[in-house]
Amino acid sequence: MNRGMTVLAGILLMVVALQGQDRTATTASAQADTLLITNERALYQAVAKADKATFASLVLPAGVWTTRQGFVPMELLVNGLDAFALTKWDIVNPRVTWLGTDSAIVVYSWTGSGTYGERPLAPITLASTVWTRRDGKWLAVHHQETDLVQN
Repeated sequence: MNRGMTVLAGILLMVVALQGQDRTATTASAQADTLLITNERALYQAVAKADKATFASLVLPAGVWTTRQGFVPMELLVNGLDAFALTKWDIVNPRVTWLGTDSAIVVYSWTGSGTYGERPLAPITLASTVWTRRDGKWLAVHHQETDLVQN
């Protein structure tokens, strides 16, 4: 009987330890999701304020930002942020999809108003940004938006 209780206690300790590890992994994932969504908001804040230093700190220079006119390398867009004139904007219902331990896609609806190159922006777009971790820092590699057509 004593040996049976010892085995049972060992099994219970193992189950509790595994549940603790699962919670730790879930918490770490939730924290990483929050960080990426915060970075996404900071990226758009940098665009809205034409803040070149912040924008450059959040992007991979070789990455691209998709516009209606085509693909713009991030290293060029950083000097062209003045082409954006955002009067208001919001990131709605963001979600993170993990591609691996060092890459993820943040998807959301972008709502707002303003212009890019003096052309009006669609009031609602579906947006996504691919983020990759380089030397411990998360950087935007590719950003795209698809205008939603309202009927």
